[in-house]
Amino acid sequence: MNHQLHNELEYSKRMRNNLILTDVLDDIPTKITQSLNLAIDSYRSGSYYQSKQNRVAKLPETIDIVSNIIAIILSSKRKQPIQGLATELGRSLGYHNQISAVKTGAEILALCHGKLYDIELNDDGTEIVPKYKLTSDSIDKLNVLQYLPPMVQKPNDWISNTDGGWLWERKSVVLGKGTHHNETQAYDALNLLQSVAWTIDIPTYVEHENTNKAMDNDQFERVIRDYFGKPFYFVWRYDKRGRSYSSGYDLNVQSNEYGKALLSLFNKKVVTNLNNLKIAIAGHAGQDKLTWNGRINWFNQQLNLDASTFDEPILGSKAIQAYLDSKKGIPTGYTMSIDATASGLQVMSALSGCKVTARACNMVNTGNREDIYQFVADKMNIILEATEQVIRKDVKKPVMTTFYNSEANPKETFNKKQLKAFYAALDDTLPGALDVMEAINEYWDSTADVHMWTLPDGHVAKVPVTEMSDIRIEVDELDHRTFTYRYNKQQPSENYRSLVANIVHSVDGYVAREMVRRCHSMKIDLVHIHDCFVFSPDYLQVVQQTYREILAEIANSDLLSDILSEISGTYVPVTKLSTDLAKDILNSEYMLS
Repeated sequence: MNHQLHNELEYSKRMRNNLILTDVLDDIPTKITQSLNLAIDSYRSGSYYQSKQNRVAKLPETIDIVSNIIAIILSSKRKQPIQGLATELGRSLGYHNQISAVKTGAEILALCHGKLYDIELNDDGTEIVPKYKLTSDSIDKLNVLQYLPPMVQKPNDWISNTDGGWLWERKSVVLGKGTHHNETQAYDALNLLQSVAWTIDIPTYVEHENTNKAMDNDQFERVIRDYFGKPFYFVWRYDKRGRSYSSGYDLNVQSNEYGKALLSLFNKKVVTNLNNLKIAIAGHAGQDKLTWNGRINWFNQQLNLDASTFDEPILGSKAIQAYLDSKKGIPTGYTMSIDATASGLQVMSALSGCKVTARACNMVNTGNREDIYQFVADKMNIILEATEQVIRKDVKKPVMTTFYNSEANPKETFNKKQLKAFYAALDDTLPGALDVMEAINEYWDSTADVHMWTLPDGHVAKVPVTEMSDIRIEVDELDHRTFTYRYNKQQPSENYRSLVANIVHSVDGYVAREMVRRCHSMKIDLVHIHDCFVFSPDYLQVVQQTYREILAEIANSDLLSDILSEISGTYVPVTKLSTDLAKDILNSEYMLS
């Protein structure tokens, strides 16, 4: 059997039912399966009120229902609230509406209890208690069926919203429950990301401990053994805004420090620009607020590089080895990464043409590597008395969340005097970002249950409007017992706060896609973690220039007007605060640093 197909069959959650049924069917008395069949047939032939009659009419074959009940109930040995199991059963039977799924699942579970499982009726809830247990071997196999590992061959190109990536597994190109749609998605960028071949970095695996304590170590070791010394690839998909994510758990580009260090490019190269490696090493050591020359000088002044003292010791150790190898002409698969300095604010600066905001987040060259969070803290401290002074870490989260319409976090972080100084500092430092936020808020459609807009590359962001909602579910078959079901309900809302974040993140996703396209056209294997770009160190300057060019194009465009016009259904003019910000962007140095 094809190695990749074997992996998908072994690790896929779709194999759960077969595994459980194979394990227990011989041990479950025939009279139990017969009683399940009779109960479901009776349920199917009953006479009900019209909406319930309509639900029951959509049931699949009885044998499929019985199989799903057995698999779902026995997938855990613990007793569980009926809400979750009922929803899972209803969805497995083809009910896409959440309420229909939980109602139908609960009714069937109520009718079928007593043999395979019991139902406990407690004062504070209704719980399902399994009466059969799987073998320990099957439990171990079930634990593996969590996340598909990377692919051992290049993933299938995405050619539709449901066709791409894995050989056998079928998933939507759009991540998340209730987010799948058939609008245009930018398959080309995903396919380029999927073309990058990776390998496990042997020194990282040998010399360092896995720092992800939540990970099942046996499963991790199994995946490592299977992939050791081989090239592998990640499947990539989008979220509803168009941000890209790599698939995988044990191995993933979007991981912690150890997980990132564990990955190397399979196609190694000799790095010729040693200064770029010095910059990378300085960054791992926590010197990323220095200028480029400052980082190089810092490196040159070190008599003994001790990675154990670095902010990122594992990545630092790997970068030092890459430097030593490159000096000897030895190819390396090490990748450096470089982040945008407040990408959301950079996007808002480009959309508004605001040079004041742009200056604060390195889109205008000041000769320094500006730090927006320190900048705001300094502005606040000019206003505040000595006893009220703040530091950088105090303002970082409030700044990040404020421009996504959060008022709660600043209030929780600051006292009244500090809060007043905070908003005064924002007015003085980031006026363009405030303008963009206010403009977007005005175009929230409180009558719509979805907002949709198109990015310059044709990619469509389709974002459902959802709110947590509680509903009481009454189960006739359980003596009319009720339980509370909490779910995300797609419905119109007055809560406008999410639109800013969704639009800005969608533009951020577009920037990342353009980075992938343009760098790959220059034969650069570039991937990204949102606004953090990952590549071989020789390409640092090319990657920076490419980013500048993309943001300059946005600054010269009418993108905000286009998005708001599409959402509102009528032309929305946007007057920018300057018309030549693009020139400053092209001459900047530290937008990515």
